[in-house]
Amino acid sequence: MEILPFEWLTFRNPFGFISKVREVSAKLQIKPEWLMLVIWVESRFDSQATNKSSNAFGLIQCLPSTLARLGYTLEQVKGKYGEWQLEHLVLPYLKPYVGKMNCAYDVYLAVFSPVCLGKSDGYVIALEHEKAYRGNKVLDTVYGDHDGKLEVIDVKCFFKQAITKAIKLHKKDRKYASKIPILYEPSLY
Repeated sequence: MEILPFEWLTFRNPFGFISKVREVSAKLQIKPEWLMLVIWVESRFDSQATNKSSNAFGLIQCLPSTLARLGYTLEQVKGKYGEWQLEHLVLPYLKPYVGKMNCAYDVYLAVFSPVCLGKSDGYVIALEHEKAYRGNKVLDTVYGDHDGKLEVIDVKCFFKQAITKAIKLHKKDRKYASKIPILYEPSLY
């Protein structure tokens, strides 16, 4: 079986976690490597990752309002391991978008802002004066075109650069370099 992106980093419970990623991906009709890439960008596989400014939590950084929509509170999901989150948070959150996620970018957009699925790269998510822009300003000012608009292309550029940078860093790190397949490149499509 082919190694998945960042599988070398899932050292806490690699077999169980990777198996669950494959199972959930099959149910979502997406490639498991796409889900691995998104989880890496959102949480670095830390099931307890918390965004201090938004209180987003877990593998795909669910907002408290998202957790409530899924039937949970932040207190109920804290301490839950990755396999549990894949089954109880990631799968139900992404399930409505089955058939609309045709590449890694689509999976990331479904997590970041599902309204963007199927939209053009120029689709405006938020303008400079809006709260959604201010919370994600770096996507426009560092990774995007710094035009005061958060667009789909800005999000895609951030996602690709985050993955590319991570792979380069891991290839330089002795504890991971030998575990990364030679000429490894992630599959974004």
